[in-house]
Amino acid sequence: MSQENLQVVRDLMQAFNARDGGAISHYADDVEYRLIGGFSGLSGQMLKGREAVLEFAWELIETLEARFEVERLAEVDDRVVLIASTAGAGGESGAPVTQRWGQIDTFREGKITAVDNYWEANQALEAVGLAE
Repeated sequence: MSQENLQVVRDLMQAFNARDGGAISHYADDVEYRLIGGFSGLSGQMLKGREAVLEFAWELIETLEARFEVERLAEVDDRVVLIASTAGAGGESGAPVTQRWGQIDTFREGKITAVDNYWEANQALEAVGLAE
């Protein structure tokens, strides 16, 4: 594992915040994106392929006018653990929305091949043996 994988995740979050469609280039064509917890109610439990992942992200970003803030990145074995917050506003109500969440990214040849996206940040940390 290398610092490059950590940088890929940083770059990905920056690309989403910049509304840059190039964010898709960080995912492998065959990426599997698993939604665990509250996220699963938004789009089902599994997204397959780059386009499905990008569509999910853009819907979230556009609906909430969301921005992502990286709180913590850590390497664990061959994976990167991301703890982040999403801040935005309800599309119709304008009510502020914040959610602290966690994600575990698995890589192959510099591309993200699998994502486990947890509604609760501490669940992602626990899944890789890191306690909060």
